[in-house]
Amino acid sequence: MAPSWRELTSARRARWPVVRGALTRPRLHAPDGAQVITVVAPAGYSKTTTLATADLRDARAWLTLDADDADPQVFVAGLSLAVEQLPGGHGPAALMDAGTPPRRVAAKVADVLDASRALLVIDEAHHLGGGLLDELLRELLDCGQGQVALLSRVPLSLTELTRLDAAGVLAALGVEDLTFTPEELGALFAAQGVTLSRPDLQHAHALTEGWPIAVRYLAQACAQGRVQLARLSDLDGGPQLATLFTYLAQEVLGPLDPALRDVLVSGSLFEDLTPALLRDVLGLDTGGELLEALSRSGTFLTRQGEGAYRAHPLLRAHLRAQLPPGEVVALAARGAAHHEALGHPRRAMAAHFLAGNTDRAAALLIRHGPDWLRAGRLSLVEKALERLPAATWTAEVHALSGDRHRLASRYPAALHDYARSGDLQRALGEAQVALDTVQPDLGWDALARAEALSAAHPEGAAMLAQVRRMRAENLLNAGRLAEATALEPDLQRSARYALRSGDLDRALQMAEDAARGEVGGARAAQNHREGLLLSSLLHAATGAADLASARARDGLREGERLDSPFVRALALARLGHADLTVGALDSAQAHYEAAQATAQPVTQRLQTEALMGLAYLAERRGESGRARDLHEQALAASMGDAYMRGLLHLMYALAALHAGHPDAGRWAAARAAFQACGDAFGLAAVALGEAASLPAGTVTAPEAAQAAARYPFLLTRRALSSPFPEGPRRAQLLARLAADHPALREALLPLAAALGYAQLPLPTDTPGFSVQVQVLGRVAVTRLGEGRPRDWGRAKARDLLQLLAAHGDGVPREQAQELLFPDADPGVGERNFRVTLHALGQVLEEGAPSGVFLERGDWVRLRGGPDLHVDLWAAQRHLQLPAGTPGRLDALLDLPGALADSELPPVQEVAAAYAAQLPDALCAEALLTVQEGQVERAVGAAGVVLALDPAHEPAARLLMRLHKGRGHGAAARRVYAQLEVALRELGLTPSDETAALAGRLLG
Repeated sequence: MAPSWRELTSARRARWPVVRGALTRPRLHAPDGAQVITVVAPAGYSKTTTLATADLRDARAWLTLDADDADPQVFVAGLSLAVEQLPGGHGPAALMDAGTPPRRVAAKVADVLDASRALLVIDEAHHLGGGLLDELLRELLDCGQGQVALLSRVPLSLTELTRLDAAGVLAALGVEDLTFTPEELGALFAAQGVTLSRPDLQHAHALTEGWPIAVRYLAQACAQGRVQLARLSDLDGGPQLATLFTYLAQEVLGPLDPALRDVLVSGSLFEDLTPALLRDVLGLDTGGELLEALSRSGTFLTRQGEGAYRAHPLLRAHLRAQLPPGEVVALAARGAAHHEALGHPRRAMAAHFLAGNTDRAAALLIRHGPDWLRAGRLSLVEKALERLPAATWTAEVHALSGDRHRLASRYPAALHDYARSGDLQRALGEAQVALDTVQPDLGWDALARAEALSAAHPEGAAMLAQVRRMRAENLLNAGRLAEATALEPDLQRSARYALRSGDLDRALQMAEDAARGEVGGARAAQNHREGLLLSSLLHAATGAADLASARARDGLREGERLDSPFVRALALARLGHADLTVGALDSAQAHYEAAQATAQPVTQRLQTEALMGLAYLAERRGESGRARDLHEQALAASMGDAYMRGLLHLMYALAALHAGHPDAGRWAAARAAFQACGDAFGLAAVALGEAASLPAGTVTAPEAAQAAARYPFLLTRRALSSPFPEGPRRAQLLARLAADHPALREALLPLAAALGYAQLPLPTDTPGFSVQVQVLGRVAVTRLGEGRPRDWGRAKARDLLQLLAAHGDGVPREQAQELLFPDADPGVGERNFRVTLHALGQVLEEGAPSGVFLERGDWVRLRGGPDLHVDLWAAQRHLQLPAGTPGRLDALLDLPGALADSELPPVQEVAAAYAAQLPDALCAEALLTVQEGQVERAVGAAGVVLALDPAHEPAARLLMRLHKGRGHGAAARRVYAQLEVALRELGLTPSDETAALAGRLLG
């Protein structure tokens, strides 16, 4: 009896793997339209785990291959078993029972995948090579709506994949895709009950380089207490890791040819392996062929570039532990000589450490360490310093160590190391700390010592030039701009000079240019020099709140990535400034408090901006005593920076103004500070603030009008230093400035346009507040800043408001009187109308000049403008726009469905027109939305139309077609039934067009 085809394969290999404790990784989902996915990576990259846990398809099947599957009959037997549980999956098995040729079976498997839209994962897919399976693969991979994933340790050389790639239906995942990101690593540790700090997370990611199997086992070992992450400071001295990953190395080394194994073990001392290194260190003339053979074998050796290969650090740590100490020393010494000859100082230093030649390693570190720090290789220098024995720590090493601490915002540790370096290095280091932290008072003594010591230095001229540059920067930080640029004219081209001199446009351009090169990549944190954070401050200063917040958040992410508490604290303070510019005071409070907490362990100076914001908020809340204390703390932390003192005084003065009790003394202090450093912008903000603080009727100074013309955003936007947060109050100030200084009216005219005025407004036209009139849905009058609608003086005033809102051009006075008091005698009606008109004026204009919103002549009308907004008028503007205007659909969807009820016939006419126009406009937008392919939005819009007007046949027809097209026949029937009911209540029946459509769609 012939054996069954089922005996050719194993049901165990056709089961979906059960994976426990794995991390779901949504970012690895294949893109839409990918018919075939290849996942190629060496052992340990969690190919099987990733696919087994990915939520790619509801219907799925699995097949793990072995060498026997190179036989077509065995291969299709496995495929038949794998898909047997899918809908229609008995078909391939039936063909196998009938002895059907393998090609037809493979085609049937593809049909099953297509019909059930299923995913088939084929693991160990490298067994598909050899040519015997080409025809079968062509049939299988042509699976229509199905999907096939091929997992392999080695690259797949299958001709069918080339065709699929050209057709755009092939998605390829590799090592870079499967490597864990720091965020995924943290999530996996958290799933094991281990919460990592940011430094520990970065350390764990650096150790494992995101290698999935290493990450998983390290997380398990840490959770079980078998490994202490803090003790794994260096892979070269990490026996815990070497033991932990032994089995992985065995999996790689076991099947290798002895010659290849020896190359891998001996080469484990070096980060990169090249044919030249194997020749010089191992004496192998065939290094290139051996390395390529190792790379093709599916091990952890990957190609790094032309002729260079690299093994994972954890594998190297394990293999290195297998070498006798004497051999390690000899190989490392030869490797160090090889790298020094080629000019590779970093690799040479690492080899010298392995060879025990710490003196030479220290010499290379001292020579090249400053360059590595400038390139952002902070961890490289730190690891090298940790490996230097105490006996090798010279003054130069301490100076370098001070630099690495300074760049990591560890200023006390930096000063401690600088104190143990040479006298000149100590002075330079202390001065640099003062510059980095913008504490000019701390820099003068160190600069004086550095200048005196530089004269005796062998490179005296170069050292004196360096000190002169540092002194000039300290002068700039102190706000002494003229002295700074006299000493170093090039500073005039810096963003900091532009900011502190008041040239905000140039400062912003330079900050944005610097910011573009700051996101990502290896670099050291620049603290106060971060372009992202300076850009955020400038955007807040100019009233671009969204950009200010975005740049601050980018800076915060960079601070976290670089592990810089200085950058994080400053970014949080800048987020607080962005919040202030939009009036989000609670969020600003939270960000300022977080900034202060983050800054406290770093340096007092870093708390200045957070304290400034907290003082402002305390004053706004009426906590004047606390505000004064916070302001004094901020002044003490400014450490001799006149520009910062000016900003502190300015915000303190603005806080009093915004709280309603302006203080002339505060303005005087701000003016004096900005005059000391020559900041034109600061002086302009002070001039406008002082003008805003003057009582009504007091003539403003010409400096205020000039300031508004030079820095228009201080009035046209809600900027950090604007005299008022509220637009109407800024408009009121603009009107005063224009009236007081007629010669500057032309320069101020663009500001009026930006605030919504066709011409420069008169003081009598600017009430200093805005009013929102609502007649859609309900009748209400709300003033900006008040939490509830204003009270009505008389009920008839409410009716009059509806009438005037419904007729934007106004109503003749006599007609309005007749409509409101139709049965009254003329004299009584006139008196009652005057009282009603006065009552409406009180509701709209209380505290403002009479007539600013309500015209009371022969015609009565509302005077719309930047300070009076009527919701019906805004709605009518949207209704009059052409269908398809960007943003129109969203605006229409936000509108109430009807006007508030009214007994006045003219209002009722407008209400009827509105009630008819809104559904029609929405329906027109829905039809265009369908043409743009946005079916869900169209369904939602059509549903709103029918909620407003259940008898709207065009909307009903559209919604019926949309529901039927999505396969929701029952929903289409409900729409038609509800339409019939609505029309029946009106004494109507569906039109012939609607009835015919229903017949076609619903039978």
